[in-house]
Amino acid sequence: MSRSVNKLILVGHVGRDPEVHETKTGKRVAHFSLATNRYRPEGEEERTDWHRLTLWGKLAQFAEDYVKVGDRVYVEGRVEYDSYERDGVTIPSSEVVVRELVLLSPAREPAVA
Repeated sequence: MSRSVNKLILVGHVGRDPEVHETKTGKRVAHFSLATNRYRPEGEEERTDWHRLTLWGKLAQFAEDYVKVGDRVYVEGRVEYDSYERDGVTIPSSEVVVRELVLLSPAREPAVA
């Protein structure tokens, strides 16, 4: 059997608060976007890449409880590619299925009601 690796590491800023829901089978899943920047040489403009993240189970619950827009995070996971059809056109898509998430932003003060 041959070995292969599909591992991705990203460090960036959360683009929107996690959307969390349960599947029909009761599993929790969270989705949010992550922005990373690419710097270009010789004064060219910086480029932002957006990544769609998917978290399952306890990681989804952690994201719901602690991750907010603007937070800086470290994630490890794998890339999954797919496609869907819209108006007869096949559109490729990708997502990062997160295996590990670390908050890098300083802790926030609890909200006071």
